[in-house]
Amino acid sequence: MPERHLVLVGLPGAGKSTVGPRVAQALGREFVDLDAEIERAAGRTIPEIFARDGEAAFRALERAESRALLAPGGRPVVLAPGGGWIEDAANRALLGREATGVYLAVSAGVALARMGAAVEGRPLLAGDDPAKKLSELAHRRNPLYLQCQHTVSVDSMTPDQVVSSIVALASQEIGD
Repeated sequence: MPERHLVLVGLPGAGKSTVGPRVAQALGREFVDLDAEIERAAGRTIPEIFARDGEAAFRALERAESRALLAPGGRPVVLAPGGGWIEDAANRALLGREATGVYLAVSAGVALARMGAAVEGRPLLAGDDPAKKLSELAHRRNPLYLQCQHTVSVDSMTPDQVVSSIVALASQEIGD
């Protein structure tokens, strides 16, 4: 069975960008932070894209980059998309077909604590009451995240433990 792409999904603050590079290194794969890739391709930051073009334009860029990065036949990557990636049906369709999804399940409170002041740099959370906004996102997205092939509950895990769990799941999938 050929190796599949691995996509780490979850709320902002779940740890995708923290554990993703380490998972990729352990599996001998390239790590791709999708938001950074979109910023590179667009020549602007995510907040600038949201402010100038709106969320729909950002989601179109996200969808196109995802299709390109997760194309069949390429070297498998570990992809860490933004938290809203899962809301796009075209992105979800890539899970199972082109990639294995791993949901990093985190409570809204833990995610918010992990983000700290950086929450202001998140367009969908910035402003008044980010805790309420994050809880609303969690309520809307959790059923979609649960469609992934695997779930790792990360609230009480260290990054090392999360990495070990994901590497073990990926190794089982490729028959190691």
